[in-house]
Amino acid sequence: MEYINIYNDNHELIGECEKDYAHKAGLWHEVFTCQIINPKKKTAVFQVKNHNHNNIHDKDLIEITIGGHIRSDEKLEDGIREIKEETGLEIDFNKLKYLGLRQVATTVKEDYIIREFQNIYLGFVDKDIKEYHCVDDEVSEFIEFDIDELIELLLGNKKSIYGNTKEKKVKITLDNFVESYLNGDKLYLRLLIAAKRYLNGEREELIFW
Repeated sequence: MEYINIYNDNHELIGECEKDYAHKAGLWHEVFTCQIINPKKKTAVFQVKNHNHNNIHDKDLIEITIGGHIRSDEKLEDGIREIKEETGLEIDFNKLKYLGLRQVATTVKEDYIIREFQNIYLGFVDKDIKEYHCVDDEVSEFIEFDIDELIELLLGNKKSIYGNTKEKKVKITLDNFVESYLNGDKLYLRLLIAAKRYLNGEREELIFW
């Protein structure tokens, strides 16, 4: 049983509960989210979520590189545990770029309600995609995109682009992404724009969620 802290909608701690129940009851909780960027290649690496892992979607979809719940006995910086578990990478927490807190409330299905305070980071790693691996069945594979090409796809200026997995190059359209991250506050697009601004040397204090 994995327990997480529960908050009210003002981000004030009010207790703790079992993780799965938090989603069934739609309780506010914190998560750690990190998008990995290769600064030399100017690419972004995403995970392809195994839809059988949590049965939220009916097919595998492209998601942010790392996302996971912060346990009730953990501090925020312990979120790097998720990086190790989902990618096999070891990253110093102090070298992550914090973008801010995303507060999101949405009902995916009747028994899976998301009410989260998402702590969003960028991580910069110059490693080949073949070095990425997940410790369990949560991730089907990893896929890497040129940041500029992916931005054009997300803006609707291209109908498809190619991404690189460990084994091959694959053709990707917007149908391969999580719809709620494409719409609303446009999570994918805003993360990539923040990453591009960072890589272009803009002042870090002006780059935030």
